[in-house]
Amino acid sequence: LMGDPGGSDALVRLVQSLSSAVVYTESSNFETNRKLWDNYARDWSKDKDWVEKMVTNLPGERAENEANTNIIGDEWSDRSSLEQVIREYVVPFLTPVCPDPSTPSETPAPLCVGELGTGGGRVVSRVLPYLQGTHSTFHCFDISSEMLKRTKAHLSSLGYDDTNHHHHHQDESTHDPAHTPTPTEPTSHIRTTMEYSPLERRILPSDLANTFDFLYSFDVFPHLDLHTQHQYFREIYRCLKPGGHAFVSVATLTTQGGWARFEKQNKYTVGGFYFVSPDIIKILTSHAGLQIVRDSSTDDTNNLYYNRDYLF
Repeated sequence: LMGDPGGSDALVRLVQSLSSAVVYTESSNFETNRKLWDNYARDWSKDKDWVEKMVTNLPGERAENEANTNIIGDEWSDRSSLEQVIREYVVPFLTPVCPDPSTPSETPAPLCVGELGTGGGRVVSRVLPYLQGTHSTFHCFDISSEMLKRTKAHLSSLGYDDTNHHHHHQDESTHDPAHTPTPTEPTSHIRTTMEYSPLERRILPSDLANTFDFLYSFDVFPHLDLHTQHQYFREIYRCLKPGGHAFVSVATLTTQGGWARFEKQNKYTVGGFYFVSPDIIKILTSHAGLQIVRDSSTDDTNNLYYNRDYLF
């Protein structure tokens, strides 16, 4: 194609002027989150003013919440809300491996479980007791190397080392579906292998395709933009075994607490929430090859997460 040479020169000048404007691109959601959570982990202490302020804003008794703030993430919710979510959305996919009390000699099958965004280890430390006696494997993923250090330190303080952890005899109460065991509750002597993987990109290691029985990401997706969420949904599908399950929580506009928080937020930042809706999530998960089999379709004003987020 040929055109006016003068017009062509004008186009070149326009492209040159635009190129200077696009050199300084905005940091990716991934990189900004990494920097934020690295700094968060380095600076965190239960005695910090900003941590104490977050704790005072939690539902429930202030003294109880303060007493329960011991590791990173304890300031994000009251303990009862957290443990109800674990009990209802995580435990059902872990308990089938526990020995049947009627057949104590039966050897439970091992599971491969992973958490995207382990943070300070507050969830994984509550999940591990359910994997006792199974030779299972647990993968801790986080884009923040500082957060992974915190997770290792927390699990080490509970008697777990960097590559595996040891258990002792498990109390019968662990098998009660209405009971969430504390990280220090005794369990079996059989080891669960621990793997710690810092994520350098929005993908999981390539050799983990069709690996996991269960993957979950809790209190993480609210800080991810839509394209990053889409990428992780695709990765979850790729890495699940056929018939495997996943659990994710997102920030939504459709709940009472979600809308209230959205109105207080002037714009999206990684330190705030990226709000979506169940309809958007259903589109993303469907295109990723995933099917939602259960979700938090009704508000529960007694639980911080059910009142604010969309869980599925």
